[in-house]
Amino acid sequence: MEAFPAPRVPSDAAHPAAPRRSPAALAPLERERLLTRALLDLASSADREPARHAACLIEYLGMLGGRSAPEAVAVIDGRPSVTAASGRRAEALRQVEEQLREGPLRDCLAGAVADGTPLTEAAEAAEAGAARWPRFAARARELGVRRVTALPLTAAGPEDGPAGSGTGAALGALVLYHDAADPQPPECAVPARALAEAAALHLRHRRARSQVRQLEHALRSRIVIEQAKGVLSERFGVPTDGAFVELRRYARSHQRSLHDLARSVVDGTAPDPFRKDA
Repeated sequence: MEAFPAPRVPSDAAHPAAPRRSPAALAPLERERLLTRALLDLASSADREPARHAACLIEYLGMLGGRSAPEAVAVIDGRPSVTAASGRRAEALRQVEEQLREGPLRDCLAGAVADGTPLTEAAEAAEAGAARWPRFAARARELGVRRVTALPLTAAGPEDGPAGSGTGAALGALVLYHDAADPQPPECAVPARALAEAAALHLRHRRARSQVRQLEHALRSRIVIEQAKGVLSERFGVPTDGAFVELRRYARSHQRSLHDLARSVVDGTAPDPFRKDA
């Protein structure tokens, strides 16, 4: 079997919030406490870098699953996207998707499962030509993967619309690679969906903050532009609409920001065409 690239999961030292993985099974009470901590941490609205968030999700999956935890890949969509993988096989399959341009991660990020419903696929179906991703499924089988579970980190939660309504694009994805074709028994199952939903909630908080900042910037720009229009209208005795046309024309021809040009008019540092003495 070919050698695989090293995984890109940050170490625990790089992410103090993530617990250290234990190979032993957790006692029920300890498991419940860890799950509560994991959900609260992943859903937190506190600012966190996407790479750290993906790594934290992977680490909690490993802790809660113990030895029975499947390998997994978490991707936070963005420019560029960031990835965390729990093992070499998971990282290899992520690269296989990039090479083949098909697979569960791509479907999640493309919004193919935007309602949050887990997408499962048996790798054996590749032989019969019935797999959703035939080439990916064949490669996964070669690597010993018998089942794939894909969970989108959706941009809208259950409260935003009925299930199956396609309530938003995916902000990321979590994919689990199982060694067995049948689902794991309940006592060994990793609460992946709950963790994925908590991780998605954090991403929705992050996106909302970004949208608020954009709206605030647009509002401030609009206020400054309106002030500049008023200054020029009074200074040169022209209608405010005409003042705006001249501002926009000058900004475009001189490759300047309209907001910055308007600010210069308001604070008295405008270029010659907008000065009274000119």
